[in-house]
Amino acid sequence: MSESTRNRPPQGQVAYDDVDDLIRTATRMMQKDAAPETLTTDDLKRIGEELDIPGRYIDQAMAALAQRHQEQEQARREEEAAAKARRERLGRRLRLGAIVAASLAGVAGLSGLSMRNGLNTTLQEVTRQRAQVRNVLERRVEVEKRYTTAIPGPERDAQISGADNRVAVEKRRYDGLATQYNAAASAFPQSWVVGLTGLPSSVPLSTDVGTW
Repeated sequence: MSESTRNRPPQGQVAYDDVDDLIRTATRMMQKDAAPETLTTDDLKRIGEELDIPGRYIDQAMAALAQRHQEQEQARREEEAAAKARRERLGRRLRLGAIVAASLAGVAGLSGLSMRNGLNTTLQEVTRQRAQVRNVLERRVEVEKRYTTAIPGPERDAQISGADNRVAVEKRRYDGLATQYNAAASAFPQSWVVGLTGLPSSVPLSTDVGTW
């Protein structure tokens, strides 16, 4: 058995050397339990008298402390109100942004649809005019065949000249429509619509058409 074990007092007894430490610990615990969480103004004034502090200064200090607590509470409420207002403003901005984005998307969609329809209408006119050029070319061939063996004269010359003029007029109309379509299809934002819808970016002019 060790020396410390032999000197340990029996259970339920305290060694004389530990009594003072035990009493000090118990006293601190008692004082802690007995100490009130708050003090009244009279308690503070009694303490102030012990410290030679006049009572009016205690009253002034209490008023200043109350004012500070009130200001702190007011500042806390104002900060909470400001934070709430910021959240509400942010929410309104987000909602407004969503509405604006949806509106812009709708406008862009309608605008894109309108531009596509306009380009498609012009392209259809180009296609119809191309068919018209093909028709007058075929008629000119028939006229040339009819008057190939004919004796030169005013009637022959008038028929051939008239067929040539009709071809020239229809080609000019075609070139006008083709130029109109190419200008629209190459301009922004129509060019963006052309890329999305698969419409041709341009159509050939009459000088570039190999087969009508």
